[in-house]
Amino acid sequence: MTMTVAILGATGKTGREVLVRLLEKKDVNIKIYVRSRSKLIGIFPNLGSNPRVSLFQGAVNDVDNMTKCLDGAQKIIFTLGENDNLPGVCVVQDAVKTILAALTTLRDRSDTWQKPRVILLSSATWNPQLSSDRPAFAHWAIKTAFHHPYTDLRLGSTLLQDASSLVTVLLVQPNALIEDEPSGHTMSVERSSLSITYGDLAAAFVELLGEEYNKYPAIGVSSNKEGYARNIFLAFGL
Repeated sequence: MTMTVAILGATGKTGREVLVRLLEKKDVNIKIYVRSRSKLIGIFPNLGSNPRVSLFQGAVNDVDNMTKCLDGAQKIIFTLGENDNLPGVCVVQDAVKTILAALTTLRDRSDTWQKPRVILLSSATWNPQLSSDRPAFAHWAIKTAFHHPYTDLRLGSTLLQDASSLVTVLLVQPNALIEDEPSGHTMSVERSSLSITYGDLAAAFVELLGEEYNKYPAIGVSSNKEGYARNIFLAFGL
């Protein structure tokens, strides 16, 4: 059975790795919302000619365009976020508000509409269980270094979780994200290793599209390879 997946954030490091893996799955139709079509095509030159891919370019607050993108999508992969610690950043909140407005339109338009599942890139930082193995200083340093993006993420996540009539939500909660060779991934609600590669995180996102994960509100993800933990400070510039 063919699944339709919408992606927000496909030009970011996590999003592009997710897209690479989704393109390999012939039973998935992909709807991509981007602020810059040319940037995405620069990364994936053949994307525009792929019959399974639909592209939607628009501002993060363009409800009409977002409505077109989300129409028919069973799953929404959300990897948007700001990497710099900028006061007042609200990219996640703005995108979530647009998603909810678009889904309200779709719900009101059809008696057969079914709410989609949002699989959102979150962080183990705000999950005491998943961050329990993190050294105290590293935990403090990460929260401090990314205070403003984390505030945006938490507020945006809460908006989604409070909209249970429109969506179900799965928070994907890794610790530090690093650039290294993928080694396979492990998912758990009890623990998350100190770091994970972008490739392993992306593979986890694709696996989490499965119906068997619909019961989870949040899940930790880890790379299988031992030794990535030594890169945690490098990953955050500490």
